Amino acid sequence: MTPCARGSTRAVQTTPRHRKAQSFARQSSHGNIAYGVAHYPQWRFASERAAPAVLLRCGKAMSLSLEPRTLEFDQDGNPYSYGYGDRYASRDGALGQAQHVFLGGNDLPRRWAARRQFVIVETGFGLGTNFLATWQAWRNDPQRPQRLHFVSMEKHPLRAQDLRTPARSTPARAADPSPSCDPLGDLRSQLAARWPLLVAGLHRIEFDDARVVLTLALGDALAIACRLQLGADAFYLDGFAPDRNPEMWDPHLLRALARLARTDATAATYTCARAVREALAASGFEIELPKGFGSKREMLRARFAPRWKMRPLEPPAAYAGEQHAIVVGAGLAGCASAYALRRRGWRVTLLERAGASARGASGLPAGLLHPLLSADDNLASRLSRAGYLFSQGLLEHLDQPLRGIAGKELWAQCGVFQQADNPELAQLLRARLQQAAWPEEYAVFLDAKEAAARIGLAPRHGGIWFARGAVVAVPRWCSAMIEAARPASNVSAATPGAIFDSDVCRVGRIELGWRVQDRKGRRYEAPVLVLANAIDLARLLDLRHAPMQELGGRISLLKPPALAELRAGISGEGYLIPPLLGSAAVGATYDPYPASESRHDGSDGTEALADDVVRAHRANLQRLAQLLAQAPAAAPDGDFSGRRCISQDRLPLAGAVVDETRCLLDAARYRGAHLADLPRLPGLYCLSALGSRGLSLAPLLGELLASQINGEPAPIEMPLCAAVDPGRFLLRYLR
Repeated sequence: MTPCARGSTRAVQTTPRHRKAQSFARQSSHGNIAYGVAHYPQWRFASERAAPAVLLRCGKAMSLSLEPRTLEFDQDGNPYSYGYGDRYASRDGALGQAQHVFLGGNDLPRRWAARRQFVIVETGFGLGTNFLATWQAWRNDPQRPQRLHFVSMEKHPLRAQDLRTPARSTPARAADPSPSCDPLGDLRSQLAARWPLLVAGLHRIEFDDARVVLTLALGDALAIACRLQLGADAFYLDGFAPDRNPEMWDPHLLRALARLARTDATAATYTCARAVREALAASGFEIELPKGFGSKREMLRARFAPRWKMRPLEPPAAYAGEQHAIVVGAGLAGCASAYALRRRGWRVTLLERAGASARGASGLPAGLLHPLLSADDNLASRLSRAGYLFSQGLLEHLDQPLRGIAGKELWAQCGVFQQADNPELAQLLRARLQQAAWPEEYAVFLDAKEAAARIGLAPRHGGIWFARGAVVAVPRWCSAMIEAARPASNVSAATPGAIFDSDVCRVGRIELGWRVQDRKGRRYEAPVLVLANAIDLARLLDLRHAPMQELGGRISLLKPPALAELRAGISGEGYLIPPLLGSAAVGATYDPYPASESRHDGSDGTEALADDVVRAHRANLQRLAQLLAQAPAAAPDGDFSGRRCISQDRLPLAGAVVDETRCLLDAARYRGAHLADLPRLPGLYCLSALGSRGLSLAPLLGELLASQINGEPAPIEMPLCAAVDPGRFLLRYLR
């Protein structure tokens, strides 16, 4: 560790600056970015006096695998963990304990009264009783906060069916489903219905019109706590007893939580163990021991009031300004950003240069939604996995009003098969699946024969079957998000929603935020501006350190009955889209120069298409032959072309835009900085360079932007936030 002055805090790089994380998979023609992705350095703080020791141990890896549990009961009928030898809740009642210890110990609901947001972090979800009790208290409180965030960690998640079981004290009561016996029964059923696939990582679930948000963090508590990006107002410390589960009371974990605490944050727990008291005190908490619940004499209550500098950076503060934003661009990125802000009650002005939404690369008639799986589980794979799961939840929510309306289907959840390019890669992917131990509903390895039975046609090689993969009608999805993002009824009718034929050509700062002007001379102002306009982002802001480029591409629509037997999507050296929401399609080309954005339906009787279209059809039909063991006869029936925007490292740009001028004028100061140290342009955000992954990435990154703007918990862990941070290229340049 590099020495520094006493009491100072300085970031010290501990890994080579330019080392690349190597991947066993390479990029295929449809955009599976699974090759070398830039490795982002881990940082440690040189002064233990100025920073909690947990920052020295944040290198603990996030495990791919989980250890789910099946709910067990003791001889009295109480939910019980035989692995830890402890009950899930007090003998005196789980709901009573939640209300007295965790809500009461954190002075709730009084402390959240009339606030825009309130954030609670819990260290053991279990049966979810504390969350359900808090949700119930929020519902019953007329002074409730506008938005309640509940972030809970769990290493051994239960199955959805087990969550329907209340923590009761006798078998007779456990068998009684009546509301009088379980006052949380309705909420418990809603939770079980929205329970995610048991895959390690963060899962965001919204209830009550997105006013109650559960972020379920599945995995090791210390590894997760080190990677959370949020500001906490209250902590529920609720692991199994310290002598049964010491990891949940480890001093490093409690210091990791202190890193997240906002000023005057509180904590509460049922245990008064001396080791827990000392660890909390060492983390900056003042301790009290009030009356415990039921037969317990005491419980522990704490307030975060450090007498020394605990951390170099404060957690994000809640946004307190006017809730109005301009979003430029109505493709997937812009529509997802507008939707996420509107879900938080924001007024959004959406500007699009074309005459309708989804007129750029997002105008693809249909696309495949599936995660990217690489042999080394690199940053792109982890981001894709999180985005895929988030997109599924959003599609289910938006699709409900449209179900049963012919021609309006947003998606068909038919499954997607990711074919390995060769037998060697197939074996690597099989090994990755065995290590991860993911549930079969998420991913399972199939050989070519097994895959043929699922998808209807025989592929050349084995690969990964994503049972919940889908075909998505991209333009319809954009329209659905715009419809959901329209101004609420309590907003003036004069307030603009989506404005088309508005080609923004100028962006400038004003006293109260940002002003944009389009080529017709129209001006719009708002305190927050989100640029989701692909490569035009760099042009509008004159960015010198956000390297992006465009790649043209074209897919071929196929004449019926081509691929009529195909029941699922296939990806690999290209991709095949089954004819479930329209025409079957095969794609896509990657052109070094942008193809013109156009559609050709082949119905005008012309005998020959343009040379580039002919070449694209030929290349796509070759992809068809490479993906299938015996490709059926197929002929083009039209095409779609567009331009993908990609960054230099093939990862998106999502977050607050860096103030390049300030950084370059004071380059020496920021040469050894962390991303969080870089100055940002207040109120300016971007979402761009999604490449071929807009379906799986745009909704999640739109949620990330909205969370950052509002000072809310991030929906992904910090390494992934850093991987998409727009300032990463400038930081590399400064070093």
